[in-house]
Amino acid sequence: MNGDEIDPRAFDALIELIASHEGDVVVDNGASSFIPLASYMLQNDVAGLLQSMGRQLVIHTLITGGQAILDTLNGFAAIMSQFPSGPEFVVWLNPFFGPIEIDGKPFQKMKVYLENKDKITGIIQMPELKKETFGQDLRDMLQDRLTFDEALASESLPLMVRQRLKMSQRAFYDAIGVVVG
Repeated sequence: MNGDEIDPRAFDALIELIASHEGDVVVDNGASSFIPLASYMLQNDVAGLLQSMGRQLVIHTLITGGQAILDTLNGFAAIMSQFPSGPEFVVWLNPFFGPIEIDGKPFQKMKVYLENKDKITGIIQMPELKKETFGQDLRDMLQDRLTFDEALASESLPLMVRQRLKMSQRAFYDAIGVVVG
């Protein structure tokens, strides 16, 4: 980043790395670079380029419950409209801040889903976690920038924290396994 601007040449280098890699590649970007990265991919037809190389672009997008549900649904609608064809989409439903529903209607019955369901290859229903224990442990792990394996191997973490993280890992992997296989 250069101030608030994303350096498009840095994305060029990222695409070079992806193109030269043999296996799957995961680019985990935060909210601050999501729109610039999506714009770059559109302006440069990255999906078409990857497809011409025998690769498939899969975009994962997150819908959260609670106060952010409308923002995340609007973001989902925007990204779906920006990519009318090409990439596949996987939707992650995160109920940590509240249920993924509006007026009692779950995501799979919402207009935004029904209009885009043909482009969605999977929905990952993230597990509901007790905020005071499991949620706090997960939040701390992420804040410390640890993977599950690193946290579980850390003798500095209390036994019950590692137990809850192990249970969380299993629940997340089970949810992901429904889509990824």
